Amino acid sequence: MNATPHTATHTETVASPTKRTGRRRVGLIAAATAGALTLAACGSSSGTTTPAAANSTPSAVSTAEGSAANSSQILPVTANPITKTATAQTLTIDSVLVENNVDAAGKATDDHLEIALSNTGATDLTGVEIFYTFTDPTDDISESYYTKLPDSFTIPAGGTRIAHFDNTGAADHFPVNDFSLYKTSANAQEVTVEVSATDAAVQTATVMKDAGGAETAD
Repeated sequence: MNATPHTATHTETVASPTKRTGRRRVGLIAAATAGALTLAACGSSSGTTTPAAANSTPSAVSTAEGSAANSSQILPVTANPITKTATAQTLTIDSVLVENNVDAAGKATDDHLEIALSNTGATDLTGVEIFYTFTDPTDDISESYYTKLPDSFTIPAGGTRIAHFDNTGAADHFPVNDFSLYKTSANAQEVTVEVSATDAAVQTATVMKDAGGAETAD
């Protein structure tokens, strides 16, 4: 499901980097487990996915920094819970990566959603919420997720912070659904990210993920 835009939202398109070479591709994940079959059943004929228990309440919220919650609890949401209407342009999405990720040392890591944020204001930004959507235009399917980051995730005044969405359990890494469209589709995808923080205008960015499925580091 695609997010309903806010009037205070600033939208930008972030270019996707070129694919790495020398890394093995992961194709479609076999739906051999009950969890995979359950999620596959969520796809609707209208081109959007719906959680098994459809409601507008987020079905998975990260409450502890670096938590590695059971990925089976991370399900698509049916509505965008972000409602902030502030207009101050102090929050910025510096980049969005969905492939070719590297760690702090520059070493290749598994592909995952990575959002770099900065704060141009004079006070720390808190109350960070992230709503993101994977869209597969080939199969006409979209799937959205929502995470309210923990209170410990603040973006310092004049500083930056990066949120990672994977299941490593490291600091500033938040849980994801291992059977999401991003993980299971080998088609090219459009990834749209919406980020909100208290007293800052909502920001959005869109990147394209190349066809071929998620990659894992060699």
